[in-house]
Amino acid sequence: MRLADSAAVVRLRHQPATTGHEATATPSAYVTEVKLPAVGDYIVVAKRAAASLGLVVGFSVEEIDDLNIAITQACESAIAAATQQWGSGNAQLKLVFKSRPRRLEVEVRSVPPRAVEQQTHRRAQREAELDYETIGLNMIRLFVDELRYQVDNQTGSMRMRMVKYLIE
Repeated sequence: MRLADSAAVVRLRHQPATTGHEATATPSAYVTEVKLPAVGDYIVVAKRAAASLGLVVGFSVEEIDDLNIAITQACESAIAAATQQWGSGNAQLKLVFKSRPRRLEVEVRSVPPRAVEQQTHRRAQREAELDYETIGLNMIRLFVDELRYQVDNQTGSMRMRMVKYLIE
């Protein structure tokens, strides 16, 4: 899908999850990957993907709303990290959705641009921004069942994994 007002390309890949090198005859999980420019305007695409896959899993409208709030905050955090590290609009967001029976796992990553040289990470700036990150992470925890957060200190890439379970 190419957006008319931007040179950015949105990439989507959906396939059955595999264990090792073999795929099962009836997969119990599907993996969907979405790559987006690390720009706030594209968060709506991530939310649409999450909502659609949430419906497949069987989430209620309220559970999908919770997931969308968490996705929005995770993408905003990843975009902020990418902008600080590589400049505005230079990086990508990579979202990996694993839909399984009764749950949806979402991983949000900031991916460095190929053309931009890696910048050294300024520790003082990073420490000043931790309060914003802490608030965002606490907000996400309100809307998902599991959360893991990691920043690669060498590259500055951010990785966040969220899991939302279907409650019946």
